[in-house]
Amino acid sequence: MNTLILRSASGALYVLLFIGTVLSPYPVLFSLFVVALTALAAFELAKMQSKPAYWAVIIALTLLAISTQLLGLLWTANIAVLLACLSLISLRPSFTPPPFFWLFTLLYMSFGIGSFYALYSYGQWLCLGVLLALWANDSFAYLIGSQIGKTKVSRISPSKSLEGYLGGFIFCILSTVLANHFLELKLSLIHGIALGALISVSAHLGDLVISKLKRMYQRKDSGRLIPGHGGIMDRIDSLIFSIPFTYIYLQFILP
Repeated sequence: MNTLILRSASGALYVLLFIGTVLSPYPVLFSLFVVALTALAAFELAKMQSKPAYWAVIIALTLLAISTQLLGLLWTANIAVLLACLSLISLRPSFTPPPFFWLFTLLYMSFGIGSFYALYSYGQWLCLGVLLALWANDSFAYLIGSQIGKTKVSRISPSKSLEGYLGGFIFCILSTVLANHFLELKLSLIHGIALGALISVSAHLGDLVISKLKRMYQRKDSGRLIPGHGGIMDRIDSLIFSIPFTYIYLQFILP
């Protein structure tokens, strides 16, 4: 029970911090928050892979600065290709990371978080709606999977189940539809459903990529910053993957 209370309290604080910065009337707070996320995630990635942590932070922040200057359609397509390639490479059962792989993970993480700026440019409430859908996906996948999950879907993450994935998928779509209505995001019902489905599928893929990364380096969690949850990378793994593809959908599919 104490573990559940600790997990719930730290999770609530994490969510409130996200909401507070996204909805703040001062965009500089959002920018500082994104910089802090990038620095902490880079630090964890370097420690996980036994690489120079402070150099990793410097490289990641440089990549973040570059990514914020390249938020056009070409950059969006490139980040999608980058994320997809990383998934295909790292999810192979026989994959052995080459010496430069830690730099590739920094690129993946920095550009993924950098796309948060692109989504923010569509408005604070849309950004919040996407975050709510992500959290609904993660929360209900965990809750339903832990209660009735029996069908395993991957050796990379043995605790994840098909039942959990389907539960997260359904509630992610429901969350997107409700956010569209109550936050007045002005999406059609079809687009709301499609966006929810895209967020859920890409979130689960992002979770698998980070799970594979932790497994390769014999780590259960990426860090210990968030009590009961692990590190920053444990919390934003789905965000890093989902937000770039969400932005692509908003740019290319919506009228």
